Amino acid sequence: MFQLLISPGAVGTDDFVLQLMSGEGNLLPVKEATLVLSLPGRGAQPLERKAALGADGYWHVAEVPIPLPGRWHLRVEAVTAFGKIALEDDFEVPAP
Repeated sequence: MFQLLISPGAVGTDDFVLQLMSGEGNLLPVKEATLVLSLPGRGAQPLERKAALGADGYWHVAEVPIPLPGRWHLRVEAVTAFGKIALEDDFEVPAP
């Protein structure tokens, strides 16, 4: 499972913090993580960014362009000791 912090969560440039966790809620040991964003039905090409592991144990992706409002689809691809996993969800970006 995962938690996601998007700041400021608006059209423009946003920062993402990914908290990747095991089913028990502990931080999941991950070797690498990638953030993939898409805006279904709006013709925008998927946006892919590698995440960097921070000193806080969370994965960070800075300065991600969010050009349009709408319901964005998020996929986190992570490589663990057991293989590759993908976690997905949607988030809303309000109109300015």
